[in-house]
Amino acid sequence: MKEISQKKINDKNLNLDSDLGVVSQDELEVLKNSFIEGVPFQYLLNKADFYYSEFFVDPSVLIPRPETENLVDLIVKRHKGKIERVLDVGTGSGAILLSLIKHGVGQSGLGVDISTRALEVALLNTKRLHLEDQVRFINSDKLNNVEGTFDLIVSNPPYIKAQSHRELVHPKVNQFEPHEALYLPDDFYTFWFEDFFSEIRSHLRGFFYMEGHELELDAQAEILLKLGFKNVEVLRDLSGCKRYLEASFHP
Repeated sequence: MKEISQKKINDKNLNLDSDLGVVSQDELEVLKNSFIEGVPFQYLLNKADFYYSEFFVDPSVLIPRPETENLVDLIVKRHKGKIERVLDVGTGSGAILLSLIKHGVGQSGLGVDISTRALEVALLNTKRLHLEDQVRFINSDKLNNVEGTFDLIVSNPPYIKAQSHRELVHPKVNQFEPHEALYLPDDFYTFWFEDFFSEIRSHLRGFFYMEGHELELDAQAEILLKLGFKNVEVLRDLSGCKRYLEASFHP
């Protein structure tokens, strides 16, 4: 099990104090050209606001979105002060996990991601929010390297079918955000989630929440039921679209 250490955050030139107030003319020109090319503001500024905090982001992680923020808010309102251990699978920038811990959902948290670069970003954000004593990160493909059980598991996994769903993706998202965090092969999609949910079950002693694709959530809810999960529901986001799965499992 490979845990990401604090000293790794400087290895990739991640700037903890990035500020557009102190930049050279050459740097401004680069920013201008990147803006013209359509690079998202969050990547240009290395900043994204999410659930009352500011997070460092770069192209190794997804830009956190309002739909994900809504999921965090739902979990905080339901579980604040009631959870001990939280696991975030596919943690990316750490926005979900760190927001939950900061707002009282969980006394400790573990974030896992297949991308070591993303984990370095997450660790930097942990330092920014002064949560180093409560949160740690490990490199893992799904839950392969995870040990123990958790009161709450949350995930925003890659849930877009690489072929049949791609035309629904905004061109700038497809162009600039990490494909590893967005897409799964069509012919591997169902198996991936069946395996993923089985791993979740073996590490869960409480509640599971997942953000997913509106066209796939009903079928995924059926997979959860077949695996023995209880209280399985498909929840809608603020726009009324199917967006999340909620379930529970107690060994």
